Amino acid sequence: MQDIEIKNRFFQLANFWLCDSYSICIRYLALRKSNSIQIINASLAVLPEPPMTTNDFELDTHSLLAGQITFVSLSKVKVVQLLMAATDGKLNVHGLSLCLEKESQLNFYSDIPHNDTWFFNLNILISGAKIGVLSSIERSDNDALLRQATPPFDGITDLENWLQLKDSRSTTQTPTISISVSPPADIDLAATSLKSIELRLKLIAHSKFDVAKIDLAIREFPGRGIATRKQVASSIKWGRVKNNRREGILDLQLANADNLFAVLTINSHTVRRQWFLDPDKSANTKYVATQLFDKELKQLKAAVINPTDSVRFEKGIASLLFLLGFSPALQVETQAPDILVTTPAGQLAIVECTIKISDFENKIGKLVERRNALIQSLESIGHNIQVSAFLICSLPRTQIAVEDSRLIHQQVTLLCQENINEAFHQLRTPKSPDEMLNNAANALAKARHLID
Repeated sequence: MQDIEIKNRFFQLANFWLCDSYSICIRYLALRKSNSIQIINASLAVLPEPPMTTNDFELDTHSLLAGQITFVSLSKVKVVQLLMAATDGKLNVHGLSLCLEKESQLNFYSDIPHNDTWFFNLNILISGAKIGVLSSIERSDNDALLRQATPPFDGITDLENWLQLKDSRSTTQTPTISISVSPPADIDLAATSLKSIELRLKLIAHSKFDVAKIDLAIREFPGRGIATRKQVASSIKWGRVKNNRREGILDLQLANADNLFAVLTINSHTVRRQWFLDPDKSANTKYVATQLFDKELKQLKAAVINPTDSVRFEKGIASLLFLLGFSPALQVETQAPDILVTTPAGQLAIVECTIKISDFENKIGKLVERRNALIQSLESIGHNIQVSAFLICSLPRTQIAVEDSRLIHQQVTLLCQENINEAFHQLRTPKSPDEMLNNAANALAKARHLID
């Protein structure tokens, strides 16, 4: 798509979704120049409900500006105005006029449509021109000023992690504004259950959204032919508006469902694709055993989705690999990969885990060094076994500042938040672990052939 088509498509879909009383959370890193304030990186999260807690702040060290600002219950007209300004590279926050530097024009990217994901928001990324490289002296000076600021941060890395924004002066990336618009209705996953062919599915919709524009399709598995593929939106019972939201309940007696696949669509745009599993029925005995002690895998999901504890994240990834059919082993030795993994056919993989952006380069270096050392050790005793290397990060791919070409040349497979979420959908009927490793190795080999 051309840039103008990407922008027009984004606003066309956003116009269908947005309602009065949406909220916007703006986060920004910016650099003060003599006659302007240049955006280093910024994000806008457009939400149907205000955040449960706000951590708004504004920070000014004179040269570096940063902050988080939440605007609550805006009119649809105001939201669209803010988004139009952002796609022109401009943000106005509490009297500060921030802008993206551009050479001739801004560039746009969106992964709409993104047909192979499970949750679909509206998104667009606006890229400007580079604004220079941050020298080691400048970084040290900025770190010192941030430690004296109010609120204080332990340098740029701490500030980046808090805002979930990368200082583009420290990377090869250009400054950007990323916009994400959440849908006006979604499935409440925690309140939805499938048990003994009885489905209870709960939806939550914005109070001012027309629920007649919602479509919900289901497919029973194994089902009974075409008759167990249905459109069921007309069977949803919607309650009264309460606390700026409306709840809908779908109660269905199914025919033959160990699993159920649901697709929620709003104005012909997919919002969510989701498997729901009957916890008492599964072809994967490892899943049955694990969920007996961790009902609905709540603790496992808490450990690996938006984690804050790196040690717990590693344990959670090891448990997830076990559920997928691998044999993982967490390592006690500190000078070792986080996890060693084997497959039923005897293939080996080494895994490094991280929840931070700051240690990415270090993790890749260690991963490659340890993979190569293991291959050399195996070859020295006559074993010619494929050894794969995986770097698993809890962040979305868009927040990870590493070039695909670097990973391809190093023959490292990067798995991020999107892959972790997808893995949970495969647990009932996982693929062969050997097939998964072979597919990853083939993808790297093909990509390397294309760029060499």
